[in-house]
Amino acid sequence: MKKRTIAFIAVPVVVAGGLTAVLLTTGRPAPPADAGQPAVNTASVSVRDLSRTETMNGVIAYRDERDLTSSKGGIVTMLPGVGDTVKSGGVLMRVDERPVVLFNGTIPAYRDLGPGITDGPDVAQLEETLVSLGYGKKSSTYPDAHWNSVTTTALKKYQEDVGAVIDGIASLGEISFTPGDIRIAKRTTTVGAPVVPGQAVLTVSGTERLVTVDLDPADRELVAVGAAVKVEPPNGEKVDGTIEEVGTALEAGADGKQVYKLKVKLADATAGDNVALAPVTVRYTTVVAQQALTVPVAAVVGVPGGGYAVDVLPPQGGAAVRTPVELGAWGDGFVVVTGGVQAGDKVEVPK
Repeated sequence: MKKRTIAFIAVPVVVAGGLTAVLLTTGRPAPPADAGQPAVNTASVSVRDLSRTETMNGVIAYRDERDLTSSKGGIVTMLPGVGDTVKSGGVLMRVDERPVVLFNGTIPAYRDLGPGITDGPDVAQLEETLVSLGYGKKSSTYPDAHWNSVTTTALKKYQEDVGAVIDGIASLGEISFTPGDIRIAKRTTTVGAPVVPGQAVLTVSGTERLVTVDLDPADRELVAVGAAVKVEPPNGEKVDGTIEEVGTALEAGADGKQVYKLKVKLADATAGDNVALAPVTVRYTTVVAQQALTVPVAAVVGVPGGGYAVDVLPPQGGAAVRTPVELGAWGDGFVVVTGGVQAGDKVEVPK
């Protein structure tokens, strides 16, 4: 398999048809030896690796945007600001002046947690978060999936510090578990408004930025998960990135065309700070041929009636001989050729 690498920008991607169009415009019959000829350079037919840089438009945004709902009813008395980051243990909002807090965890809250509750992974999740926040000490038997007096004591200390009712019970609606810290993208209600269980109150996202690209279906085979890219945010930075995911199903792009969604993970998590939903340039360089026989693209001429040729200079001197060739992959200003040429031949390259 040929090695492939990529890069992406805000200009249309040139495809093989574009190369054909360029070559056809340079088609010309070989001039007689005694005719006045335009000045030409020469180049050697050579063996080389060819790479091509693709450029596409991308958008830098925050990962995993979704709505966050309330599990309790009442009057909203506090909400964080748009753009704020809420970390594990922080107050997400207040309803009737009682805090709803954020804990890191992957299991959504679905029941009241307190003394006498049956064992379960949600109990272990609560205990692990309390320990990570400094409430309670880790031991060989704690945290575990069983609620005991250590759990109650740790929770009460946390409730006291955060201004909650100090009852040692995590009632449903008082804690929201999310897999990581969150960023507030949008408020979907206002302070002073009533809220009911199940109502969306905030639109949130992860705190990590990523780049999404609308990938033309014609370029789907050029990209590979894990390949390195260069990302250029509006501030002029050049940030390393890695292709994290390439969509397998066509979706509607920003302009309504069918595209594959491509996601790029940034190597620098702080790159593009305070930049969200901003356009970026993504560049991906792909190796399209290895150790292939090549000539400069400018040396190729279109032959009337179809096909391509290069003008080869005889070793002993004299007029160039128009020699048919077949074209292969192209990149770096060169194109792969097969036919009546070999490495070391000299070909004309019009100035």
